[in-house]
Amino acid sequence: MYKHWCFIFLIPLLSIGCGKDQNVNTHIQEGASGGTGIIINVSDGNPISKPVYSWFDTNNNSDTTASRVTVAPNSPNNAPPVWDVFDATLQNSIHSPVVHGPPPPGSAQQVVNPELDLQTNVWYRVTVTKGNQTTTGFREFLILP
Repeated sequence: MYKHWCFIFLIPLLSIGCGKDQNVNTHIQEGASGGTGIIINVSDGNPISKPVYSWFDTNNNSDTTASRVTVAPNSPNNAPPVWDVFDATLQNSIHSPVVHGPPPPGSAQQVVNPELDLQTNVWYRVTVTKGNQTTTGFREFLILP
């Protein structure tokens, strides 16, 4: 009798681990990346028009920029920024993660009319520049509908 009761009890416990992985991006397709020492990841935001930017190096980041990729992905990009937050004093350095939208506390927006909500089906490139202005990283990404 106990064997049957234990079996019935274990079925619900085993099913707890099943289902969708909560860390999987459903609306972000990451593309090319590069730079000189900062690895950037882009993940789903809530809403999807406000992705989350995170990176490995959190010391003295003075600039986080998103710009449209005007050429095919993986190509050099010189498009003007559509969103650019910075901390020129490095007193309240911008730390990972950053949500696209209004500037995080201690930072300011450099773009006159920033896109606080990004569009779907458009390639973007986010760039993070360290305070020394020589260590950078970038990641291209597409927001899927």
